[in-house]
Amino acid sequence: MTGRVAEVAAVSALALILTLAIAAPVLRAPSDRIFGMEIVGRHYDPFTVMQQFGRPIALGVYWQPVTDVPGALLARVSSPVAAYNWLVLLTFPLSAAAAYLLARYLTLSPVSAVIPAIAFAFSPFHLAHAAYHPHVAQMHWVPLYFLALWRCLDNSTPAAVGFLAVSIAGVTLSNFYGGLIAAVITPLAITTYWFFKSRLEPGSPGRLVITVATLVVIASGGVAYAWHAAHGVVVNRAAFAFPLDDLFRYSAKWWSYLVPPVAHPLLGGIAKHVWDRAGVDEGLLEQQVSLGWGLVALGLVAVFGWLVRDRHATSLATVPVLATVAFVALVCSLSPERTIGPFTFTRPSAFLYSVVPMFRSYARFGAVVQLMAALLAGIGAERLWRFGTRRARIACVTLLAIAAGEYAVWPPALWRDVLPTTAHRWVAERPNRVHVLDCAPLTLDSASIEWLTGYRISLRRGWFDDCTEPNFRDKLSAAGYTHLLVRRDTAEGRWFASQRTPEGLEVAARFGDGEVFAVTARTPLVYTAQMTAFYSREYDESWTWRWMGPEASWKVVNRSDRPIIAAVDVEMTAFHGARRLKLLLDGREVQTLIVQERRGLNRIGPLALTPGDHELVFHPTDPPTVADDLMNNGDRRPLSFGFGTWHWAVESERRDAAKASFGGR
Repeated sequence: MTGRVAEVAAVSALALILTLAIAAPVLRAPSDRIFGMEIVGRHYDPFTVMQQFGRPIALGVYWQPVTDVPGALLARVSSPVAAYNWLVLLTFPLSAAAAYLLARYLTLSPVSAVIPAIAFAFSPFHLAHAAYHPHVAQMHWVPLYFLALWRCLDNSTPAAVGFLAVSIAGVTLSNFYGGLIAAVITPLAITTYWFFKSRLEPGSPGRLVITVATLVVIASGGVAYAWHAAHGVVVNRAAFAFPLDDLFRYSAKWWSYLVPPVAHPLLGGIAKHVWDRAGVDEGLLEQQVSLGWGLVALGLVAVFGWLVRDRHATSLATVPVLATVAFVALVCSLSPERTIGPFTFTRPSAFLYSVVPMFRSYARFGAVVQLMAALLAGIGAERLWRFGTRRARIACVTLLAIAAGEYAVWPPALWRDVLPTTAHRWVAERPNRVHVLDCAPLTLDSASIEWLTGYRISLRRGWFDDCTEPNFRDKLSAAGYTHLLVRRDTAEGRWFASQRTPEGLEVAARFGDGEVFAVTARTPLVYTAQMTAFYSREYDESWTWRWMGPEASWKVVNRSDRPIIAAVDVEMTAFHGARRLKLLLDGREVQTLIVQERRGLNRIGPLALTPGDHELVFHPTDPPTVADDLMNNGDRRPLSFGFGTWHWAVESERRDAAKASFGGR
């Protein structure tokens, strides 16, 4: 036993060294960076988990305690981001150790067992999900579960039964997909192992009964736990169901197992081109199930050895078990159906969806395919080496070298900042307190920026829906913003890059991926806070504008503590000829304008504004015209007036004048 412990310690140390090497950039700043290549962009999944780690521990529908509790505890002594990184990075040496233990149990030699240990731990599947899904990355539970299951079939001692119970709890409560995969694969794993390996051994029927009975009892406990922790899911599965179309998007293609990973430093570009040609975008992460041609070739050597040589040899006895489990797991990872000519073939995921519609990413069965393929490769390598011939050993070394090359990664590509641009990082590192508006809209993927920066940065929403709006600086100043952040690769970024810095803003920092402006404008007495019922902003070389249709409005704010008289000069154009425009302030008609087709300034006012918010409605007296009816340009919007820039001016702050205009109110 001491020897086995030493072996596991050595393999774990090797895996730890490899982990430190590939994660070196993250280890330099574990609270600012996140491990893994950003394969599908900035997705909200990892940041949702980080934020959860920072909250009090509480049981919930989506709570996966074997992963989430350690993550939350790590977050107590570090930051949620660092806790996420530690939780993910620890899975690499743990997965290597678990796969090694399983390989040794299946009678591989210590040297041969290192092959599946390292291949499984650093597989493209593991690396891809470690970048986004810390729960799926807890892959060490998969080999531990198979080890416990098959060990119980071989020797059903109380210790073996207890180990099986612990491994089931681990594989299920660390990652719900792990529980689904174990539930589906277990009957086959039991049947094949018992038939090919243990049925002829004395007492095997009794051990089979004990193992199955243990699984039934544990499954009953699992149902009770689900009823308590996720009652809503159990009684109303449809409420948590994903659309059936998602299964086609997040299931693997059979040839995914032969395509290089997109994270590969040399072949990644080719792989990305293949997936682009196949129309795979959103589900690209799930397709990272590459086994590598070298590993597959070694596995085929093991299968061939079992077919043509002594099937009862110790090292080959489990080959049919591993090959069958790998094949079935691969089939389960595929989409619900495939049509070839007039025939439509239904696959296991279609049946599983009818039972558990809250699962959609069936490509995650690839974890089992990866484990079985790695074990077969270890057996194949051992067989080639034991042939003893120079040719066989050269073939063994060559295939291992190919496999190592296919699994190679480039550490500088395996990290990204938790913040989307250098400009965001610059803001987060300011020593003084700042309040910054990011021109990106608030979405699930961007929401984490706010709490990651300690709410120094806010996302665009509500009144702040258009960063290129004229006099936007007035809004920023009035709301207390100190800076405006603009990303280079957006429409706003391109507009700011093509214009002089707007009045009231000053460049504070400029980077390749973003720009930060300091708000220098004085807080205005009156400003336009919101534009309602206008179409999206448009641009040309000379100006920017927004069209309105049948009716639109502004929300105008008087920030002072007294009534004022104000007017606004608005750059306007009428669509297809002069048009009359009626204006209503707080429901009362105050003015009628005649706006020309040629762009020009039109004065609105004077308007009497009491402190607070006011609604200024723009109502065309003639119906708008559909652009396509006149220009045959495919634009079906009804258009009436286009609004460009504007400028508010306070004409009087005298209380008497304001009182008079309100009739003495």
